[in-house]
Amino acid sequence: MAGSFAAYVDDRPADKVFRVDRAIYLDDAVFAAEIANIFEATWQFVCHESQIPNHGDYFANHLGRQPIFVMRQQDGGIGGFVNACAHRGALLTPMKQGNAKTLTCRFHGWTYGSDGHCIRIKNEETGYDPARFRRTDYDLTRLPRVEAYRGFVFACLNPAAPALVEFLGEAARFLEFIAHQSADGMEVLPGSSTYVINGNWKLQSENAVDGYHVSTVHRVFGATVARREERPGYDGMMRTESGRIAGKVENGCYDLGGGHMVIWADRSPPDTSPLFEQKDRLERDYGAAKARWMLGRGRNLIVFPSLMINDFAATQIRTFRPIAADRTEVTIYCLAPRGESKSARYARLRKFEDFFLVSGMATADDVMALEDSQTGSRGRTARWGEFHRGLDSVVHGPDAAARDGKFNPVTSNNTWDQETLYHGFYRRWKALMTTEAIGAKEAAE
Repeated sequence: MAGSFAAYVDDRPADKVFRVDRAIYLDDAVFAAEIANIFEATWQFVCHESQIPNHGDYFANHLGRQPIFVMRQQDGGIGGFVNACAHRGALLTPMKQGNAKTLTCRFHGWTYGSDGHCIRIKNEETGYDPARFRRTDYDLTRLPRVEAYRGFVFACLNPAAPALVEFLGEAARFLEFIAHQSADGMEVLPGSSTYVINGNWKLQSENAVDGYHVSTVHRVFGATVARREERPGYDGMMRTESGRIAGKVENGCYDLGGGHMVIWADRSPPDTSPLFEQKDRLERDYGAAKARWMLGRGRNLIVFPSLMINDFAATQIRTFRPIAADRTEVTIYCLAPRGESKSARYARLRKFEDFFLVSGMATADDVMALEDSQTGSRGRTARWGEFHRGLDSVVHGPDAAARDGKFNPVTSNNTWDQETLYHGFYRRWKALMTTEAIGAKEAAE
């Protein structure tokens, strides 16, 4: 089966061909192998450290199809566990996010400490032989790997996976561009938005770094904000970068290696950003070049396979959880620098609502475009999805802007309209799908 997955990516650079078989969005066997070889075998984003600041704070999520949670430990570290009672497998966290010094199973009352140790079994003395029974045999199952980078918490079911910083590679630089926006750190603001799209998770990852669609799919949004900003009261940080929506500013895209991808565009102008009030401090602390990437350029980053960090009008974390070949759960959080002014926070939240929420003026447009793509992919007589735009302008290695930002992409391209950044994504996908990975046995079963 692994050999057949290789045929889904037609990668012939010498012939100027790069395309993928649209079956990768449809096939249940492909999806099962993705769960095993990607989502249950590589590093996956779980939460931001600001969502679990105190002892006993927990955050529940999934690694592939496996429910897990992370929990702040008494020593300040982060523990990760399979979210299943050691007795009969019931979920332990009563909510997605909360605080509990102990977790008690709502099924049979078994209780666990924040370190995962089983500390109480209901009616233990009447149900088990004390000469043979050891409560320590029923501690929670720990996740093999939990690490954080710049506040972003990841977990992995594969004990042989490389260190997180090695996995992130050049994408780590873009997480720094976010994390260094405040000397006091970043925080996820209260609330989130979750919805299910009738489309494959890879369409979401593609779209997150697809600058080509912006002026078409979001043209109504661009026209609306341009007209709105002619009215009094929409100045300074309350403005939206309509020039970026129209594609009238310098922009570009990068294949960062390891499947990670990013697009960028100059802000038009930079003082529309809620971060602009930190300009002097950023230039003083990090220098003009890094400040230019943090403040002067908006960015959409995909950390392979399905974490999106958007830092354009507002800053958001967006995750894509695969549910089925044709269903994906999307969750969005607003991320902000601690200590920013009330006016900056107000502008940030209004812009977040404007574009990114399902009730906003743009996300619904993306959903419709991606669901149309999912439906159109069923036209199997037209087999291939083409990713050849920009092959004649691609630069191997960094361009001037990348050198300015001190990161080293595999390839660079001259506008965010180009599609060469997807080549690294699908090369990584192919490599993982043609390798026997942790979790493959579970997926087959």
